[in-house]
Amino acid sequence: MQTILVLLIFGVALGYLLKKFVWNPLVESPKKTTGTLDGGKTKCGKKDCQCH
Repeated sequence: MQTILVLLIFGVALGYLLKKFVWNPLVESPKKTTGTLDGGKTKCGKKDCQCH
């Protein structure tokens, strides 16, 4: 009985880890780039270079 319970919990944990780290990154669509304050004309990106 204990062996079955341990195997069941191990299977659930393994399934969760596979879904989180393998399945979701493969299925997830590429993230959109964030826009800049002037409509995409600057090259600052996420770094705040104080140019705007």
